[in-house]
Amino acid sequence: MITTIALDYGRVLARPASGDWFFPRHTMKILGVGNTLRLLRHRRAAQHVAGKVFDDNLLHSEQEEFEQFCAYYRQLLGGCGITKNLEQASQALAQFAVYDPRKVKIYADVLPGIAALKEQYRVVVISDTWPSLRSVLQHYGVLPLLDDLIMSCDYGHSKGDYGNGEGGKLFHSAVQHHGIVPEETLFVDDSVHNLEQAKAMGFHTALMLRAGWVKNGGHAVVHNMRDVQRLVNTLNSTTG
Repeated sequence: MITTIALDYGRVLARPASGDWFFPRHTMKILGVGNTLRLLRHRRAAQHVAGKVFDDNLLHSEQEEFEQFCAYYRQLLGGCGITKNLEQASQALAQFAVYDPRKVKIYADVLPGIAALKEQYRVVVISDTWPSLRSVLQHYGVLPLLDDLIMSCDYGHSKGDYGNGEGGKLFHSAVQHHGIVPEETLFVDDSVHNLEQAKAMGFHTALMLRAGWVKNGGHAVVHNMRDVQRLVNTLNSTTG
């Protein structure tokens, strides 16, 4: 019997407003035309080194998050050969990434969808994320609807095993510290890899596919919150 719906955040509840989680639409105003072109040409190569800044994801405040993002942008922009006004540009990008809720768009079906689910189920978010997520969800009215918010930054480990042996530790934290019962929980994520980690622990799983197509890895597929409602009702009618 499903009693809890656990939702990922990115591409499940929200998408980046610019289409890019790390750069806003006004990036060219911050960097200038020439530096923006350098970023486009060299970002992929520079990102491998810069992304290591996020390996330490135990963060206690938005200030710590801001400092981490400043370090990330310094590494990334410097790696792209952008040195003029580097500190100013890094801080401007970090300011947007951490403190501006307009960086994301909440999907239109999220608020009514969670409200409907709440009539029958406990609804929580389990996300690999930063402290500012709490402010974003509060700004858009999502946080008051949730029964719990379980974030990787609070524990220093993530949902997936990305080659570092973590093995889904955030799911273990959800069980140990938040009363999540895997066999009674439907977990919805846009990553098949994360779903595999959850399924190995006994969670029911569903792949959120807002757009496009990917191999679902044998998981149920949902396209919106209405589909989540229908799936959980089906699961309960089958098992209950």
